[in-house]
Amino acid sequence: MPAFWIVAALLTVVALAFVLVPLLRRREADSPTLREANLAALRSQRQEIESDVSLGVLAPEAKEEALAELVARASEDLDTPTEAPAPGSRRPWPAAIAFALLVPACAFGFYLWVGLPAALDPRALASAGPGGDQGAFGDHQMEELVVQLAQKVRERPDDVQGWNLLARSYNAMGRNEDALEAYAHLAKIAPNDPQVLADYADALALARGKNLSGEPAEIIQRALKIDPKHPKSLALAGTVTLNEGKFAESVGYWERLYAALPPDSQDLGEIRNIIEDVRGRAAAAGKPLPPSRLVAGAPAPSKPGPMAAAPPMAAAPPMASAPAAPKAAAVPGKGLSGTVKLADALAGRVSPTDTLFIYARAAQGSRMPLAILRGGARELPKSFDLDDSMGMAPNVRLSETASVVIEARVSKAGGAMAQPGDLIGTSAPVAPGAKGVAIVIDKVVP
Repeated sequence: MPAFWIVAALLTVVALAFVLVPLLRRREADSPTLREANLAALRSQRQEIESDVSLGVLAPEAKEEALAELVARASEDLDTPTEAPAPGSRRPWPAAIAFALLVPACAFGFYLWVGLPAALDPRALASAGPGGDQGAFGDHQMEELVVQLAQKVRERPDDVQGWNLLARSYNAMGRNEDALEAYAHLAKIAPNDPQVLADYADALALARGKNLSGEPAEIIQRALKIDPKHPKSLALAGTVTLNEGKFAESVGYWERLYAALPPDSQDLGEIRNIIEDVRGRAAAAGKPLPPSRLVAGAPAPSKPGPMAAAPPMAAAPPMASAPAAPKAAAVPGKGLSGTVKLADALAGRVSPTDTLFIYARAAQGSRMPLAILRGGARELPKSFDLDDSMGMAPNVRLSETASVVIEARVSKAGGAMAQPGDLIGTSAPVAPGAKGVAIVIDKVVP
């Protein structure tokens, strides 16, 4: 985290300035010249001679001799160069150099003793699990780091950043109960942070068997009241309403998410597919919806309206429902097939209720899935076949793409968008028609 070290260096420079500037500053009043020091001594001796005479200690005839001797000494002392500094008035350069070296060294050593340097990089903790870089951190090292982090944040109950890092670390390690406890604490100390609330709702739903209804849904609505454009909250709200069969509301949330993302976001294609999928489910349930302006290619509204019980398009004039777009036919010899398996190191982090996504996308350019297959993690290891008939947009075909990659992802929440803690594996680029593609799910989404 370069910003931390920059700030630490600046604070060290400021601290050194408070020590070194007064130490090196030369004040004339505190550093008299040798000539001034000698004159002061001669004046003092003359006063002593006068005092001795008045007290009878020194005879009057001896006074003249003593003064003559004093005048002779004064003449010699006055010949001393005025710029010569008096002993002890030299600037303390050795002490200054010692302070300049010791202050940063002591500060850094103290930080290594009481701080947690590894916690400066959240990705190091998040990726240090079994799917991370085993050369950098192993399971044992990560456990030690998380234990240290937990001790630190419990001593600082109001440290939002520390608790957030701890919760994400627990989540990446598959310690869902500990993650939920950390997120619950976060929601208390940061009740107005929509990201914290969305993460808490997600963790709470996971603990309840991926059920977003009830308290998780209420927390999501709290987050949306704080930030109506918060991406994760909109995605979760779209999932809640879809699970409840409220297709129009679900499309409304997904359209708001689409409009809130930047035009160059790689998630836009996936969101368009989700919108079309929800509309397809609505049509299958006998509740067809008007065509989506976003999917049809019209410009997204720059300012989505406030969230309501009905989607934004409900205010538009009634439109005749259009039939769902027909699926593209599979092109012989242009499909993909292979197997997906789970790395042994991640076996303990998958439950039978987790969702498995297998999808193909272009190796270059848009990340929109060209073909997608959904199933359960209990099916692993699993053989798969992907072709144009599994595409979500008939005008974007797997068979017409020169090079594709196949990804397999295990989702705890069952959402179409990847979330921290999901498990993922990716193939090398292949051409349509490839057979026997082997994918190993061996990484954790940070």
